[in-house]
Amino acid sequence: MVGLFIFLTLLIGIAMPVQTAVNSSLEKTLGSPLSASFAAFSIGTLICTLIALLDLGNADLSVAGNLPWYAWTGGICGVTGITLYIVLFPRIGSVQTILLPILGQIATGMLIDLFGWFGMSAKPLPLSRVLGFLLVVAGVCMVVIKKSDGKDAARGGKLPFQALGIFAGVMIAAQSAMNGTLGASIHSPAVASAFSFISSTIVLIIIVSLSKRERECVRRIRTAPKIWWQWTGGVIGSGVVLGFAASAPVLGVGLMTIISILGQLASSVAIERFGLIGVRKTGISPIQYAGLAAVLAGSTIIY
Repeated sequence: MVGLFIFLTLLIGIAMPVQTAVNSSLEKTLGSPLSASFAAFSIGTLICTLIALLDLGNADLSVAGNLPWYAWTGGICGVTGITLYIVLFPRIGSVQTILLPILGQIATGMLIDLFGWFGMSAKPLPLSRVLGFLLVVAGVCMVVIKKSDGKDAARGGKLPFQALGIFAGVMIAAQSAMNGTLGASIHSPAVASAFSFISSTIVLIIIVSLSKRERECVRRIRTAPKIWWQWTGGVIGSGVVLGFAASAPVLGVGLMTIISILGQLASSVAIERFGLIGVRKTGISPIQYAGLAAVLAGSTIIY
């Protein structure tokens, strides 16, 4: 049984960069990251809601009124993080779009553990975790720090987008903690995941309705050429959320995180190295491979 969930978690990690590439391709078709997020979250909401209805009998909704405010805000963090992934993917590439959020997720996760944010139990921060995090930072620097070419210099470089990549990871880590608090409180990760998707979609509806340009982009959902795989981002996203919810009780958060990071790194490298899913083919240097190995090693030490 454990081996099955290890394989499932590895598939989830592999699927995450694929989801980002698919959503980024949909952005090109619709003309806006928000419209691509809206399409993906709408599909994901439908799937997660149907699954949540099957588990509704196990949920204890009587405690909903007593939960802290942040337990209900995971959807806002999620839509922010996923939209940033879509924005960043064509600008900094597959590897950096996955790697920088991993740094943000690890840093935020350590702070959540240290200070007991979002209803989590506070834990001491041993020296080994600090050293592991420094190794992750060193690995990220080996991958992303390059000499800027003329084109980068002309558009101000990639540093602002790289900073946004780290912030996207902060949002995803916060969402995981908030959804975890909600799921544990109502005894149904499936219902918590559905609520997160629903709230994300509501936020997107509000934002889109306030912008004429975004409304025009969303209308293209009906008229745009239907390349079937461009519309699978929501399916993949719902699978990721539900898969994590199923795997965490069996593997534990630490082992699940390491296996997921392994899958994410392998998938993002393959996408960029071989130009998969319509992504421009880009070479990866030996020093960058060493950096990716350092990130994986540091993550293993942390968790």
